[in-house]
Amino acid sequence: MTRRLALAVLAFAAFGLSAQGGEKVKLFFLQGGGHDWKGNFAILQPILEKTGDFEIAASADMNELKAENIKKYNVVLFYGSGLNFGDAEQEKGLCDWVRGGGCFAGIHGATDSFKKSETYWEMVGGRFKGHGGGKFTVRIMDKEHAITKPLEDFEIQDETYDHAYHKDFKLHSLVRIDRGKEQQSMGWCHEYGKGRVFYTSLGHGREAFVNPHFQRLVVRGLYWAVGREPKDTEK
Repeated sequence: MTRRLALAVLAFAAFGLSAQGGEKVKLFFLQGGGHDWKGNFAILQPILEKTGDFEIAASADMNELKAENIKKYNVVLFYGSGLNFGDAEQEKGLCDWVRGGGCFAGIHGATDSFKKSETYWEMVGGRFKGHGGGKFTVRIMDKEHAITKPLEDFEIQDETYDHAYHKDFKLHSLVRIDRGKEQQSMGWCHEYGKGRVFYTSLGHGREAFVNPHFQRLVVRGLYWAVGREPKDTEK
């Protein structure tokens, strides 16, 4: 086997079962932190399970992020705010895993956690710096991307997060708020090393959780993150 071919095989293998498409995606939902993560999980879990493509584990134990544990998953999904890593091995486990071909999906408060970590900020791309709230229009920014190609502009009642972007991050905005001076991105995706990251700042509370447009965006973002063709939630 040539060195180039060997590297290609390793890169493919890094995505594990998710890249092959024949097995269920092993999703780890990291619980805990501020905001209504229990409500968020209660709504998203049955939607994801109904697709038949996801096998979901959930825990507030951040030791699951350590290298020896995180390798059994295909994607980490995180929602809560205000968390910090308990030790360096949790931070290293998560960020090295994504950089090596793992997948991370963040919702809302995910950018308001681990704010002491430069590496996490670099991986996610943005760090929460403030917000407004209310009802607003969400505009589809990239109508050719696999996540958002079939989506249309929609209305939502939610918080309007604003972010400080990491100096090495190149924003690929998928959706943005359109309300007066508030025109910032409300969701993006990018590659981090050999891995993929999807994030949306939508999803503050139940009014957003039950919005079918929010649900559709998150589900399609998860499929893209693990290297599969995005599917829609059932109507």
